[in-house]
Amino acid sequence: MAITNAVSRNVAVALSAILLLLAADAAACEGDAISIHCGSTPSSTLTEGGELFAVFVHDGHVYFTRGEPEPLQFSPPVRITHEQARIDHNGESRPKIAIGRGDAMFVSWTRRIEGRFAGDVYFSRSLDGGRSFDTPRRMRDTEAPSSHRFDALQVTPSGRLYVAWIDKRDLAAAEAAGETFAGASIYYATSEDEGATFGRNRRLAAHSCECCRLATVAAGDGGLRLLWRHVFDGSIRDHAMAGIGPDWVSTVERVSHEDWVLQGCPHEGPHMAAGQEGDHMVWFSGAPDAAGVHYGFRDHTHGDTIRLKHLDQRPGAGKPQVAARHGHVDVVWLAVGAERSEVLHIHSHDAGRNWSTPQTVATSADSVDHPQLLTHSDGVWIAWHTSNEGYRLVRPPKAVFE
Repeated sequence: MAITNAVSRNVAVALSAILLLLAADAAACEGDAISIHCGSTPSSTLTEGGELFAVFVHDGHVYFTRGEPEPLQFSPPVRITHEQARIDHNGESRPKIAIGRGDAMFVSWTRRIEGRFAGDVYFSRSLDGGRSFDTPRRMRDTEAPSSHRFDALQVTPSGRLYVAWIDKRDLAAAEAAGETFAGASIYYATSEDEGATFGRNRRLAAHSCECCRLATVAAGDGGLRLLWRHVFDGSIRDHAMAGIGPDWVSTVERVSHEDWVLQGCPHEGPHMAAGQEGDHMVWFSGAPDAAGVHYGFRDHTHGDTIRLKHLDQRPGAGKPQVAARHGHVDVVWLAVGAERSEVLHIHSHDAGRNWSTPQTVATSADSVDHPQLLTHSDGVWIAWHTSNEGYRLVRPPKAVFE
């Protein structure tokens, strides 16, 4: 279903306004007291043992910190980057952290470079639990700079490490040859030795959307599945999925069908969580008849997207995340209004077949970041960063079913 250029422009303008709100600077740190609360765009994770690990951006550097959720407290941050730079940090593009075996920790981020929308993905690791980090290294293996941004980081159960990103080298090559090329491409690199070395850059798919976050889950012992916004024929900006391994790439499958026609990137990527039965996915669409936040389930056996649900159709609803554990599925998203922003939560206890009534779990009248879901042995936490209150951890309320 096509939409007019005027509608496309209106949607893009509305999304740009939301983006400006989400990308606002955090509160200033007092003196030399750098912390996650006055930093920007934190990404965090909880271990089964209840340890809280996070990375964030402050004053052109990427920092690591560790802490505890109850009561919420953090250790003094450790600086990962060696030189001040333009770190690409906003809701869709933020530093990432993944936990390996033993004391191994991995971090990736994007650094802006000269050129329109240009950047490079960087990686660093710690093998001593975050006390120190290796010298950051650039992930691209080409000499010519272009746009390599919106990185994703994943460790599989076997210990294989993946870094993936949106890459415009194919677009640059097509333009140099006088050819057209829709969107960008997705490239990745793998490491078999805890990030000491990486294999060559490989292409997963051409014609991805240019500026939306990627979603990843481990597939089996050593593979990976990626979900991303794709550019289908007719400038349709729906979602696609593919799997990769150390030496194989699956076919690309379309998994959402709102038929959102948009001449540009909406800066709204999907999110995904692996369950025992299949993949739980959430995404935003601006299609006229399907605008808002969506949930979908993809069965591992049949490969079909089933159990679709339109979670929120209100203007300003987006930025969803999903978590799945032992048949329980949680989804959070952000609703941006004229006077305040609110985080909403919905829960399913039967793998997405039935859902609770959406409930507001946090509100703010200040500039806000995307909400994030952290899984733990006894459930989930909702992480949210606001300019006034800093980093917050909130337990979702008890689910209410009609």
